[in-house]
Amino acid sequence: MNVSIQELADLVRRSDKIIKHIKTHIFSPDGEKRFDKTFKIGDASALIGRHPTTIREAEKQGIISAARTEGSSVRGFSLEQINKARQHFNTMPRLGADEEAAVLAVQNFKGGVGKTSIAVHLAQWLAIHGFRTLLIDLDSQASATTLFGYTPDMDIDADDTLLPFFEGQQRTMHYAIRDTQIENLSLIPANLQLYNAEYMVAASHDQRPIYSYLPQGVEDIKKDFEVIIIDPPPALGMLSINALVAATSLLIPMPPRMLDFTSSLQFFNMLHETLEEIQQHFGTDIVYDFVKLVTSKKKQRTSNEKFARAEDDILELARNVFGQKYMLDSIIYESTAIDNAASEFKTLFEIQGQTTSYKSYRTAMASIDAMCEEVLAELLEYWPSMKSRIKAA
Repeated sequence: MNVSIQELADLVRRSDKIIKHIKTHIFSPDGEKRFDKTFKIGDASALIGRHPTTIREAEKQGIISAARTEGSSVRGFSLEQINKARQHFNTMPRLGADEEAAVLAVQNFKGGVGKTSIAVHLAQWLAIHGFRTLLIDLDSQASATTLFGYTPDMDIDADDTLLPFFEGQQRTMHYAIRDTQIENLSLIPANLQLYNAEYMVAASHDQRPIYSYLPQGVEDIKKDFEVIIIDPPPALGMLSINALVAATSLLIPMPPRMLDFTSSLQFFNMLHETLEEIQQHFGTDIVYDFVKLVTSKKKQRTSNEKFARAEDDILELARNVFGQKYMLDSIIYESTAIDNAASEFKTLFEIQGQTTSYKSYRTAMASIDAMCEEVLAELLEYWPSMKSRIKAA
């Protein structure tokens, strides 16, 4: 069968029709994504930083109000109400006058390691905990953008991405920042056309250092956030280099499977050589607050199945070699709960009721929470005033 270019265009139109149908079905009735999650009094108390009795008293005074989740008799607090309480009790996590936003790149040059899932879950977790967070989608595949409920190249134009900034048509990145359905969380989206920035940056190397675009752009916007998370492409290109130089810290997903493990080892070598060349050629210093490996997509050890045992051996080897200096203790397990949520363009934080077994959901949520807690602990080491306020709360 011969397929012409015109017929390929027809294939694209048919694909768009399917995507529209899926989104309308999942985000009914109007196809718009919402964050309707409510938090029980214990969870709300922990997020606000006040005892449940104090929260109940604030509710009696009309400062905040609880509501029943649709289809449930259980009352809970929305994130909007939690943020009202944070404002009232002055427990919003905000930087001190001499503290700067953290810029965290979630990076590995190999695809399929859980990079985007970790970036989006971390961004949502931080926002739910009150941190003003921005996620920058630098990957033209735009998986992160899709998890926010957008269809790249249908809902997102090239002018909505950072392409105009890299082309010099926009002087700052403010134009591309958009609010999301989760309070305190903003997004700079991506689509397929963002890939053109790779060629543009490479072609302009004689007028401007190839690494300098994103670092300057981040410098102009970081006063508006506590944390900026970058989801770069899974390849060593111009955009990835910009992300590596703009970042103040790196989080590196690494599945404990032999091919992924050895690929990650090659990533370290490429990372070192690339950054060393930039430092020597352009005379700029690159220093990270921390570089951490996070074990991702690990099979759960529920049997003596040989592949699970092999992953245990690789993980043990990695921990012995890299130690706590370079590895998080937490493990992101391969999970049907995460996969099922993603099939609805959602994360674990957006699920209303479990889409899989309760055990699977709780295991996945516990691993995500543990990872996020560890990352926050690392960030707080560089925010002494915020660390002391959070401890006091």
